[in-house]
Amino acid sequence: RMFRPDGSLLAHHQCPMADVLRTGISVREQEIHIERPNGMRGVALVDIEALKDSDGNIVGAVNCFQDITERKRSEEAALGLAAIVESSDDAIISKNLDGVITTWNSAAERLFGYTAAEAIGRPVTMLIPPERIDEEPGILARIRRGERIEQYDTVRRHKDGSAIDISLTVSPIKDSDGKIIGASKIARNITERKQAEQR
Repeated sequence: RMFRPDGSLLAHHQCPMADVLRTGISVREQEIHIERPNGMRGVALVDIEALKDSDGNIVGAVNCFQDITERKRSEEAALGLAAIVESSDDAIISKNLDGVITTWNSAAERLFGYTAAEAIGRPVTMLIPPERIDEEPGILARIRRGERIEQYDTVRRHKDGSAIDISLTVSPIKDSDGKIIGASKIARNITERKQAEQR
């Protein structure tokens, strides 16, 4: 059985194969929702080619299914994770092993004053005050060793030049083979807490 994306049942005479047999127009990479004999639902891409005789009459069609269920689940999980990152109150930033910023969420924009367009592609050292610039090589060295840095209190710099007290957590980012390719940074503004402690 086949279903529309909204979950409603797709009648046999409305399925892509029926359309090709009726019109002779081939289908390329059309996404359909299917139900297997065991009742499990999945997603498939279909490529359907009309078969015609020497007079151009439609005599059949070839339907090629590609199961993309796992790929769709992965995409949906990635979108869900992206939504969580974007809605976080903490600045979430990623960088490569050269210290170049690769992602930048909305909270990072609010905390540091730079838009994503201004920050991505630039060295993360643009956020570090000159007197603390030596921190970054040490952080990158620990990340390369696979270490995680937990709630490290430090100071970073806003776009306007003002100092921001932050609590920083840095974790390695690994590719599908387990190789470390960068780092994710979660920064929380603790300026008010530090001021209260000083008072």
